[in-house]
Amino acid sequence: MKAGRKTLFGVLRYITFWSVVLTLLISSVVFTVTFFYTVRGMRDGNVMHLVRTVGYATEAAMMFGDRQTAGEILNNILASEEVCRITIYSGTGESGDVFAQATKPCGSTSAEDGKKTANTFLSSGAVRGKFGVDRDGKPLGVVEIVSDDAVFIRFLYRGAIVLGFCLILAVLMAHLPARWMERRFATELSSLSGMAHAARLEGDFTRRLPAFEIAEFNGLGQDFNALFSEIQVRNAELLLRQSHLETVNRTLSNQTMCDALTGLANRACLSEQLEIAISKARMDGTRVGVLYVDNDHFKDINENYGHGAGDALLVNVGKRLSGAVRESDLVARLGGDEFVILLAPVSGEDDLRHVSNKILSAMSRKLRLAEREGMDIELGVSIGMAVFPDQASNAVTLLRAADHAMYRAKRLGRGRACMYDPSIDAALEHEAFL
Repeated sequence: MKAGRKTLFGVLRYITFWSVVLTLLISSVVFTVTFFYTVRGMRDGNVMHLVRTVGYATEAAMMFGDRQTAGEILNNILASEEVCRITIYSGTGESGDVFAQATKPCGSTSAEDGKKTANTFLSSGAVRGKFGVDRDGKPLGVVEIVSDDAVFIRFLYRGAIVLGFCLILAVLMAHLPARWMERRFATELSSLSGMAHAARLEGDFTRRLPAFEIAEFNGLGQDFNALFSEIQVRNAELLLRQSHLETVNRTLSNQTMCDALTGLANRACLSEQLEIAISKARMDGTRVGVLYVDNDHFKDINENYGHGAGDALLVNVGKRLSGAVRESDLVARLGGDEFVILLAPVSGEDDLRHVSNKILSAMSRKLRLAEREGMDIELGVSIGMAVFPDQASNAVTLLRAADHAMYRAKRLGRGRACMYDPSIDAALEHEAFL
């Protein structure tokens, strides 16, 4: 995952958390404004109700001019109510003549300047309530009350503290469903992601997803399972076809590069491997040896015992030749009763003579024919030997040299091995192909 790229889980948690927080903030603002104006309206209504109450309570005192009684009533009311001052003006109150008054210190008057500014903003100033008292249409006085805003401000501060605490608690609680949603999504999405990851990197299509609680994820998981099942079936079919093609290719390769009768390498395979061995010998400075082997009296065996016996003889000779050489050496059948053995690498002519002696020794045992009980035939071969680069410069001349040496072995009495000698074998070249 690239640096800085957000995960789906993180985005879901972010959206859920901030959606809840934003909802809470908006709700808090609406609640605060509504609460503020509602409480302030109630305060103003209470002040006006108190003004009327004072007016009715002091009406008689004003009518009889009893200032002392009016003052006592005002002090009693002032002691029990949250107001700063209660004043009764005579008549219409325009003259400013005070009939009776009761005052006490207000809480907001001793506040600091910064706090007074905040209090003024919250309370919009002290509330003054006036109420005119008259009797039979004659004004007796005007009652004025100045409210104590400290109580209102304290109430608002306490409400704000409680609201702030509830808001913080709600924000913290909003984190829980966000985390729960993340974990619930993460569990199911991690299963989907792990399955896709294993399929992409490991080629593992055997895994299956369980049933999920969330319907959309469950449907996606079932689609994954069905897709992986189909891929698994297709892979099995492809593997089967690949195995069949490999078998066919091996069969075709064997048919192309192997002799059908003996199972040994054929002429094409020998030519290819001989070119490779000579190229490597040129680079390494080593030698390559070739033994040209021909069966003696093979034609007589076919005529006397049948072609089945001849085929059995060729198969048996191929096995004996393979048993006389190293695993790294190559035994090939050129056709008819002719075989060629490729020895690579060799140190010199002595290695070829050593292998030839092993072959002649292996051929000394008679072959018992299965078609004829108790019938044994003698095996005999003539071997020609040549070494690259001592006696030939390429694959063609190397085979030709070994072939010439083989014909010289036949002329000398068969059942023997001869090394190629240009001075002797050149004279036999023309006669050998007659």
